[in-house]
Amino acid sequence: MSSTNNRWILTKTVLPQHTDHAGVMWHGSYLNFLEEGRIDALDKIGHSYPKLSEKGFEIPVVSIQLRYKISFIHGEKILLASQFKLENKIRLTCKTLFLKSNGDIGAEAIIGLVVVRKTNESIKLVRELPVQIKNILLMLEEGPKL
Repeated sequence: MSSTNNRWILTKTVLPQHTDHAGVMWHGSYLNFLEEGRIDALDKIGHSYPKLSEKGFEIPVVSIQLRYKISFIHGEKILLASQFKLENKIRLTCKTLFLKSNGDIGAEAIIGLVVVRKTNESIKLVRELPVQIKNILLMLEEGPKL
C-alpha cells in the first residue's frame, strides 16, 4: 500500500460537533471520518453502500488500529488519504492517513473489514467472494482513475 497513485482522497473540515470542550478533534470523530472515506470511495467507483446492502452484502469492520500523532482543531481542514488491499481472498484492509494542510500526518488508521451476507435469519461471513463483489473490492484496491 505504499504507492500514492491508488489513494482515495476525501477532504473534511473539523466542525464544532467533531471536537471536545477544548476545540480539539474528539477521538470518536476519527471513526466517523473513516467510515465516510470508505463510503465515498465506493460511491466514486459507482457502487453505493446502500446498493450492496440491498443485495444482502455488508462490509463490517472487524479490527481497528488508530494512532494519533498531531491533534486537529476546530476549523482545520483534514485530507483523508485511503488505500485498500484485498488480503487472504476475503479480508479487506484499509489504511488511512489523516493529513494536515502542510502534509504532516495527524493520525494513521488501519481498518480490517470482511464481507458478510445478510439474510432474514442470519449474517454469515462470505468465504468465497462472488465475482461482482470481488471486482468491487479490486477496484477499491486499484484506486481512483486519473
